[in-house]
Amino acid sequence: MRVRHLKLAAALMFAAMTVLGGDPSPSIMINDPNAITPEMDHWLMKGIDDIYRMKFDDAEIDSRKAISLNPAHPHPYMGLAGVSWTRYVYESDQCDPGLLVPFEARTDEALAVAKRWLKAHPKDAEAWFCMGAADGVSSRLHIIRHEWVKGYFQGRDAIKNTRMAVKLDPKLWDAYLGLGMYDYYSDVLSRQIGVLARIVIRGDRLKGIETLEMVAAKGHYSANNAKILLVEIYTEDPYGARNPARAVELMKDLRKQYPDSAMMHGAQIVAWHENKQDQKVLEGAKDYIARAKSGKYNPIEESMGLVSLGCAQWNLGHKDEALASFREGEKGTFQGKISRWGVWAYVHAAQLEDVLGLRNEAIRDYKFVMSQPDTWGFYAIAKVNYNKPYAGPDCGPIPPP
Repeated sequence: MRVRHLKLAAALMFAAMTVLGGDPSPSIMINDPNAITPEMDHWLMKGIDDIYRMKFDDAEIDSRKAISLNPAHPHPYMGLAGVSWTRYVYESDQCDPGLLVPFEARTDEALAVAKRWLKAHPKDAEAWFCMGAADGVSSRLHIIRHEWVKGYFQGRDAIKNTRMAVKLDPKLWDAYLGLGMYDYYSDVLSRQIGVLARIVIRGDRLKGIETLEMVAAKGHYSANNAKILLVEIYTEDPYGARNPARAVELMKDLRKQYPDSAMMHGAQIVAWHENKQDQKVLEGAKDYIARAKSGKYNPIEESMGLVSLGCAQWNLGHKDEALASFREGEKGTFQGKISRWGVWAYVHAAQLEDVLGLRNEAIRDYKFVMSQPDTWGFYAIAKVNYNKPYAGPDCGPIPPP
């Protein structure tokens, strides 16, 4: 399996973990003083939309307004954690691990609030769901740090709590998102990480996909989260479930909802690339670059657009233009250091140099990639091609944005 950060799915899964949908769940009685009121739901929903739109300052304000309406309720605290995560992912392009510090603190706070709430409301299905979400995102942090065993055990707690939520309210469709994720990713990861294969209660990949498709169809706001997860699965699954055409279909709907989101735009480009729609990638990448240059997107995103453009040019037979695009992409920086996409541009440049017979130049670029801190998992790819020239003939995968 291509080792990726699943950053888009992780960013968006906060939405389903924070609220249930456009309308209060049928299990909530509005005259219940402990329920999420329509006003609170409004701010939670707005916060989620602002995360999708990458308006992080607004999303932070939205979550705090929701907290002010009921400081004891755990849902809004997950919203704050989601903002911290997406700032790390998109504002720094995963280049500033220091941004994980507030994410960890906010996740711990959400977990503590959920525990207090459940002591007072032990049969609140949504609270169990939120407790599971807090455990889940904490598990996610362990995985980022390659603390596989810690991540697994906390993830197991997350699933126990989520199953309790479903037991209390079988129609809490959004909770099934976590169950689908567990079935799929516990199966895939246990195949990839030997220690987990010995301790994990492995799920069922295909059942997980079916569950996520159900949430995409029946969920409230979590339908979009399920779609994003399915896009990543359908473009990456190494065991027979790849379906790039379905990924393109799902991204068309998501992009229609969020036409000005770099998050969605980049994911759509990746789906096109995996579905071998190179002309679409070419056009989409040029638009993406223009938006980054104009300030509509974060400037750091320009390198993502240039790498995508280079891949499309390569696949369409314009290899010299592709190499020039990759070279331009190598200039991507964050706080004076080369960015994630800048390093990835070096990877593709080296691979194309191999295809063009420029082995000495390719070796130089592979060495540069291997000299960088291995924050993003690119070292292994560069090492393989350093030892054995990239055979291509086409451009390889574009990591998720």
